[in-house]
Amino acid sequence: MRAYFVVPGKDGGIFELRDTKPPEAQGPMVVVKVEAAGLNRGELLTLGAFRSDNRDLKPYPAGIEFAGEIIDVGPDATGWHVGERVMGRFPGAYSEQLAVLSSMLYRIPDDLTWAEAAAIPNVFVTAHDALATAAKVREGERVLITASSSGVGTAAIQLARFFGASMVAATTRTATKAARLRELGADPVFDTTDGTWVQQLLDLTDGEGVDVIIDQVGGPMLTDNVEALAIQGRLVSVGRNGGGVGSVDLDRVALKRAHVIGVTFRTRTPQEAFLATERCFEACLPAFRDGHLRPVLDRTFPFDELAEAQRYMLGDEQIGKIVLTARP
Repeated sequence: MRAYFVVPGKDGGIFELRDTKPPEAQGPMVVVKVEAAGLNRGELLTLGAFRSDNRDLKPYPAGIEFAGEIIDVGPDATGWHVGERVMGRFPGAYSEQLAVLSSMLYRIPDDLTWAEAAAIPNVFVTAHDALATAAKVREGERVLITASSSGVGTAAIQLARFFGASMVAATTRTATKAARLRELGADPVFDTTDGTWVQQLLDLTDGEGVDVIIDQVGGPMLTDNVEALAIQGRLVSVGRNGGGVGSVDLDRVALKRAHVIGVTFRTRTPQEAFLATERCFEACLPAFRDGHLRPVLDRTFPFDELAEAQRYMLGDEQIGKIVLTARP
């Protein structure tokens, strides 16, 4: 079978398509024929440090979320059967077949396509973890989602509405995306290329600001985010796509009695990551089945066109998820 690996390169990690031995269903593992796999920007942000001059680095299987059909079941993978449609988060998703711990699988709602299902696991788990666990968002609170046209952003907009937020504001640098973001439940939508956007937000909230910010931009928005917070507001740093370093007046942080919360899955144990996934799907799977939550699929690319899909993602044109599919 074929699978993508990240291999050390002179200037950083490189995605390489390799022929490799098909996996086996041993113990609690099942083998899934991967029909679709979601792209995630975080996979690219760590490539710079994966250089060939570090001899301790070894190639690793690429991809972290998938949808597909079970084709073999290990003897200890009770409750699962060949032919079931499943999705999940597991390393090595950019492959034609994947051996997965059965505890990491979730059944795909009947009305979702392979590509739609692959657009769910990572971004909804990330957004749910940020809103429900890190921010502890409460019904009636005001929420702001930055970089809201991303996969995590479109998931967070829907989840904030699902949790009963009284306002779900969003930011974008592309004004033409505003209408689609409103369709997903964001209102108002602020264009951050307009230097008055924070004042606009404060005017709309009678000077109070928002209770929760889910931020994916990082350093360049730190000062504005603190200004946009309400007293005792929570700023959750999910991504640092715009840069990891920012400046802020600590007097403003103190006056706001602000909570700045960092989240990542890179330093979590497998058990911690599993529990975050469990919490998300326990809360959200019924809502996917009844249509209250929907994956937002921007575009699909064939399995062989990972490089083209990544270039498209880096162009920041998408709204929602970009997905690789096994079939054109």
